[in-house]
Amino acid sequence: MSSPEPLDPDLLALSDDADPPHEVISRWRILIVDDEPDVHLATTFALRDSIIQGRELEFLHAYNGDEALQMLSQEHDIAVVLLDVVMQGDNDGLLVADAIRNQLNLQELRIVLRTGHPGYAPEYQVIRDYGINDYKTKSDLSQIRLLTTLTTAIRSYQQLHAINTSKRGLELIVEASGQLFERRALEGFTSRILANLAELLRLPSDGLICVFNARTPSRRPQHAWTVASASGRYVSLEGLSLSALARPELVNAIEHAIRSRSNLYSGEFAVLFLSRQRDHEAVVYLHTGRPLDDIERQLIEVFCSNIAIGLENIALFSQLQDLAYIDPLCHVPNRTQLVSQLGQMRLHAMGDECVVLIDVDHFSQINDALGHLIGDQLLQSITLRLRGLLPRETLLARVDVDMFAIAGRAIHLDLDAIIAAFDRPFSVASHQLRVQITAAAAKLGDTEEDGLGCLKDVTIALNLAKQGMRGGLLWFSPSMSSASRQRLSLLNDLEQAIASNQLTVYYQPQIELQSGRVIAVEALVRWPLPGGHLIPPDQFIPLAEQSGLIIELGEWLLDTVCRQIARWRDEGLGGLRVAINVSMVQFNHDGLIDLLADALRRYQIPPELIEVEITESVAMRKPEDVIARIDLLKKLGVQVAIDDFGTGFSSLAYLQRLKADRLKIDRAFIRDMGSGETSIAEMVINLGHKLGIRVLAEGVEFPAQAAILRSLGCDEAQGYMYAKPAPADLLTLWLQETNRSV
Repeated sequence: MSSPEPLDPDLLALSDDADPPHEVISRWRILIVDDEPDVHLATTFALRDSIIQGRELEFLHAYNGDEALQMLSQEHDIAVVLLDVVMQGDNDGLLVADAIRNQLNLQELRIVLRTGHPGYAPEYQVIRDYGINDYKTKSDLSQIRLLTTLTTAIRSYQQLHAINTSKRGLELIVEASGQLFERRALEGFTSRILANLAELLRLPSDGLICVFNARTPSRRPQHAWTVASASGRYVSLEGLSLSALARPELVNAIEHAIRSRSNLYSGEFAVLFLSRQRDHEAVVYLHTGRPLDDIERQLIEVFCSNIAIGLENIALFSQLQDLAYIDPLCHVPNRTQLVSQLGQMRLHAMGDECVVLIDVDHFSQINDALGHLIGDQLLQSITLRLRGLLPRETLLARVDVDMFAIAGRAIHLDLDAIIAAFDRPFSVASHQLRVQITAAAAKLGDTEEDGLGCLKDVTIALNLAKQGMRGGLLWFSPSMSSASRQRLSLLNDLEQAIASNQLTVYYQPQIELQSGRVIAVEALVRWPLPGGHLIPPDQFIPLAEQSGLIIELGEWLLDTVCRQIARWRDEGLGGLRVAINVSMVQFNHDGLIDLLADALRRYQIPPELIEVEITESVAMRKPEDVIARIDLLKKLGVQVAIDDFGTGFSSLAYLQRLKADRLKIDRAFIRDMGSGETSIAEMVINLGHKLGIRVLAEGVEFPAQAAILRSLGCDEAQGYMYAKPAPADLLTLWLQETNRSV
């Protein structure tokens, strides 16, 4: 081994961009591998007190290849290995170099081969294949050359380490960001941030995260900052407000970052300020125990950008949650959340759970009269009053514009008090508003198992209550759901029956009382079943009206009637007028006039052979609109009859303006004639004649009734005494055989 050259004191201070000693943050670790102790001593002596790239040197020693590999497998952050080529064997150094690269996979570490025998210098191919970074003879390693060689190796190590650290850090950031963005709750998100930062910096997880809550009402900003998550030595602080933390140095550091809206680094901790929007701010305090280098700070900056985006995503998700599950006006759960909670209640039922629906009657009238602002304030007042009557564990939801739901254990609900709460008026702005409600309730065990089915069942009960007992409370029973399913099934069958022309029309003659002639017929829809039975009209006509199917049914009926009138014309019965009942839905339909005009044109039928019948209740619902619609019918040439006259409370002024052609006395008044009661029938007949309107009596079943009607001057009659409703073919035969038609 060559003797070391004398040391030049001026060379000992050589360094590249050396930092002042107090800024040295760590040491470069150098492993000397050589079987000669003098080489170890000479190398450490030559490099004592040297500073390279701002750091001192720390030497580790191994005296053979096995020791070196064992040390390298246990120690970390070794930057350079000064490796003797020839130790116990001629190729020991090369074998160690191969193991370093291929077994221990230490790619950043720099290998400098040294030998005291220049003849053992490896070829270029060997240096390349073994990943050797430099080769020097021991005689060449003067102090200056040794320092220069190490500086070059350390620079290379530093650059590779920085690149790989950045690469590993970025890979971790990408992976961590994916995990973070999967989080939907703030607590899980913030706790994961602390774990990811500790992993990124290879530090223990000691830190906390404060988040800003803009909804916290306070004059002191510190109260709006809360420790959302904490780990390690700070775990006991989780959930506290920033103002409640009894650690002045920690609070001061966090407040400094908040005021400056920037990151703060010190030798023992880092404070990271995260901001996207004012309501989505957060501060991370991380105990590091050491200063962070430039690469670590840069990685943290990148990571914090992703965290800030993630925080905003959490806030946006929270807003979406509110939009999806919270009613924005009353700030209570909405229908979607109610359905979800009902499902959960079924899973954890105690046996006495129930659901109550409360509908505010005629709420639209309040909106129309006072405006939507007053209507909204009324709904908010109702919410507050109901909330005050319910325990915390009971769910209150708004499920429709004017409908609320209550769900919870019956033992916690005082339904009488809830209903009675609406006896007192609500003070809204300058108004004292009295509100009537209709309610329905159901035991959870009586309804369908899922939340949607449960709500459907109690809604069935509410609809029944609104039809028959407004202002009351109706309890659901399973038979209601069964009846509802039957109605739905019947409605589906009706739609199919119309589409496949399974319905038929029966006709009942209308008789002129003085002459006994048949002057008209009334068209009545019938629904025959395969077995010959008929489904009563009072079962399917209301269903058709409620569902809107009455429009299609009306079109089919009009077409069928017009086709039959044309056929009777061809058979010599062309003078028969046909009365068609029109419901309120049909009468108000914009296409009624065009539909009539089109049918009359297609079948070449005189318009006076069609008579549109509307009930007195329809005529008086919106008289001005009805008068305008009747005027259009009269211009078309169609006749108009008022059915069931006498059962309502018609204004005589409106009746005169209706310009009806015919009044039909309700069958109830004809039936009363048997007991001598004729005043109403007589009044209707006289009224009709004074207004120039013909009068027809329905439900005439006995000759005595017909005789009285004739004596009172009634114009026309129909009923079982003359003929029952019959299919068109049978009625045609009857008319031809009796020769009673016009």
